[in-house]
Amino acid sequence: MRSASRASSKEHEALRRARRPGLLFFLDFVFSIVLAACASLPGPREVNVFPSPVAYVTAAPLPEPTPTPTAPPLPTPTSPPPTAVPKRFPQESTATIGLWSDTIASAPSFPGFLDIAAGNAARDYQRERNPLLVPLTKKSVSVANGDQLADLQANKPDWLLYDRNKRVAFSSADKNAPLLDIRNEAVKDQLAEDIARAINDGGFEGVLIDDVGIDLIRPTAAPVYTGTQAFTEQQRRSAVEGLLRTLRARIPSKLIIIGGYAWKDGLAFAARSDEAQTLATLADGIHIAEFLRAPISKTTEFKSEANWKRDVDYLSVASQDNKVVLLTTRLIGAPEELTRQWLSYATTSYLLGKNGAYTYFQFDAGDPAYSNDPVLNAPIGAPVEAYTKLSSGIYQRKFSRGLVLVNPTNEQKKTSLDGAYKSLQGNPVDASITMGPRTGIILLKP
Repeated sequence: MRSASRASSKEHEALRRARRPGLLFFLDFVFSIVLAACASLPGPREVNVFPSPVAYVTAAPLPEPTPTPTAPPLPTPTSPPPTAVPKRFPQESTATIGLWSDTIASAPSFPGFLDIAAGNAARDYQRERNPLLVPLTKKSVSVANGDQLADLQANKPDWLLYDRNKRVAFSSADKNAPLLDIRNEAVKDQLAEDIARAINDGGFEGVLIDDVGIDLIRPTAAPVYTGTQAFTEQQRRSAVEGLLRTLRARIPSKLIIIGGYAWKDGLAFAARSDEAQTLATLADGIHIAEFLRAPISKTTEFKSEANWKRDVDYLSVASQDNKVVLLTTRLIGAPEELTRQWLSYATTSYLLGKNGAYTYFQFDAGDPAYSNDPVLNAPIGAPVEAYTKLSSGIYQRKFSRGLVLVNPTNEQKKTSLDGAYKSLQGNPVDASITMGPRTGIILLKP
């Protein structure tokens, strides 16, 4: 077992070193351009203000429309405030399975190679494992601590939200955490100041916020009231926009990654795609926190093919403009065989939809050892085409160094390969392959 561990470490070290020459080449390239620019000053030139096209592939189809109406547009267009200082982005994940985590307890306990991480241990990982890692702090913007309630009620009652009976409203996730009114200017300013202080004091490169607006409208809990009426879609949208603009103005040179009601999965995005994309322009990226499954669902429960495709297409759309996109699939308490099925299924589904250069995946099974699994370190290369659905019902996407296949149905499927491939273990694969229900596989070119 020790020799296997050393072999894995060598493979991991080789992978990490393989990324460094690309970065050095990129820096040399940029430096040469700067020198050339200094030789002669060019005249005015046209600038394309539209988003750049996808670097390697055409985006997959948009999610299918849903009967849920999209919120009406804001009276004024949402545009990001100007940023004078460049932000530090993570290493590009174009030709790799980019990985991120918000569950690092310590650098020695996490064997996987990360490009971006959130939490207090992220800085330790950066110092000890990857100097190019981008560390983020995590911050809640929807609730206050329970021990602050008495002081807020006595001195700042307008900082809190209330129900129809004028009682303090609490988080649907934590019954002891009172909800904050993010429309209040003083609340927005205080949140922005707290985030800026956390970033500067901890030496972070940005913030991950996962609960933006998530409790302002909630169909499964007591509604939050503003005056005598429950929050409307437009009021929530305006409240979220106001908060994001305040944060952007306070930390213009730092990354802001947002997650919440409109970004958590494909269903939420499809219901409010216009709103989600418009508000996301105020941030540097999004967190898809429930990719393929909700953490509270059964470990044996898989989404239907249509809802699986909705998640993959959402990723395709969200990642095509090269914003930072973080995905998380959480699976706690599943047996080993089922965990490995989910690991391959979620990773290959991520590869089907990934389009941008800053798209990173996290598989959280409660055991950091999975972060170093060969599936998450497959040298698959860059995508060369969009995903397609084969006549067999299997979904396929070709990469420069391999092939990804996913069967999202509840039936066994069989298909023929278009060439010679090998498994991640280096074994030749038959020309005809059979896939079980809800499975994914990565094949490499020989």
